[in-house]
Amino acid sequence: MWECGNEMPSPVLKEQDGRILSSLLCRLHHFHIVLIFTFPHALSSQPDTLLKHVTLDEVVISAQASGFNVDAFVQQVITDTTFHKAFLNTRYYPHALVSDLDVRNKRETRSATLHRRGRLVRDGKYAELVIDSTAESGKLRDRKGEFRYLTAEMYDDVFFPKGRYVADNTVRHRQLDVERGSRFEKYRSELKKFMFNPGQEIASVPFIGDKLALYDADMAEHYDHRIWADVRDGVDCWVFSSEVREGHEGKAVIQEMHTWFAQEGGQVLAREYHILHGSLILDFDIRIKVRNTLVNGALVPLRIDYDGDWDIPFSKRELVRFTLLLSDWVVE
Repeated sequence: MWECGNEMPSPVLKEQDGRILSSLLCRLHHFHIVLIFTFPHALSSQPDTLLKHVTLDEVVISAQASGFNVDAFVQQVITDTTFHKAFLNTRYYPHALVSDLDVRNKRETRSATLHRRGRLVRDGKYAELVIDSTAESGKLRDRKGEFRYLTAEMYDDVFFPKGRYVADNTVRHRQLDVERGSRFEKYRSELKKFMFNPGQEIASVPFIGDKLALYDADMAEHYDHRIWADVRDGVDCWVFSSEVREGHEGKAVIQEMHTWFAQEGGQVLAREYHILHGSLILDFDIRIKVRNTLVNGALVPLRIDYDGDWDIPFSKRELVRFTLLLSDWVVE
């Protein structure tokens, strides 16, 4: 199997073209797994642009009479960082985790699985993820012990840090790390942020970066947005929903996204979204659900579900599902 950093195994491609395509596909593979928690917020967007395309349900209309500010809420949607913070907390606060990853074939039959249980432990300023048990089946790895599937590799990279490290959940500090890192690390960090705060174009993602700008003025014509009220895990929420308009599916990568904001505090308690793209270069169809909760004032994830179909040239099609359960959080 082709690996990131190697030239493409195609005699048709010229040497220079092979290096370019190799770099491109490596970036795109990293892109698709890190969608879970990072959506760079669209600072260039303005609430009044979105308001022209937002409908309100009856509860929201009634709430306006009691002081609910739609403009302020839309601004909150655009600039939210609480979702990103929740991911950073997975590497900061002690907790337990249970992970299940399944690889399927075209007939939807399991061909490989990986089950892991572990816990994040703290020792002063240091943190470490300790794996207590592992059960693996099927051809998940090659002869060298490396993952055969890049989805599994990136899942492992994002959610299973290796070794002892200095714990830090500061969003601003993580941004400084991106600026100081290598070009590859900047790219990976940028994509990891894409999972967390919906919105802005990511220029470094070729062919699709400009279609990720969910809240940008240029993308407004492709979406219908809605604000409605709901109760999530016993908490009153305002929900911001975005759905691509019929006939505009090919103009956008994010087909739909629904985000539950706590009415008190404004934290993102849940997010569900569907991303889809098809072209000669790559195809993917991915659905993601994230459920968060507050523990002593800190927002932390409880459950992450990923169901993805990823197909690119020169690489075996990947149909991967994973579920990550996080519990027993210790926030002091």
